[in-house]
Amino acid sequence: MGAEWELEAEAGGSLLLCAALLAAGCALGLRLGRGRGAADRGALIWLCYDALVHFALEGPFVYLSLVGNVANSDGLIASLCISCRSPCACASCMAAG
Repeated sequence: MGAEWELEAEAGGSLLLCAALLAAGCALGLRLGRGRGAADRGALIWLCYDALVHFALEGPFVYLSLVGNVANSDGLIASLCISCRSPCACASCMAAG
């Protein structure tokens, strides 16, 4: 496998964060779903994972969007927005100039 299969630091960090959120969502959903059926436990796992993603990833993105600019920030969440580092037509990049 050549160089095209190598992950950059941002992509590796993003995958690790998503895997950690998935593991935490599964653990929390299984704990809350004790004594319930398999479908209910599966729904709780999904809802816990979805809530963690909203709080951990989307919350800081909204905060950065309200108090500054994601394209000009050097934080972890902003580094996951790789398209903002190169010229593109998204609203954040267009506002940044």
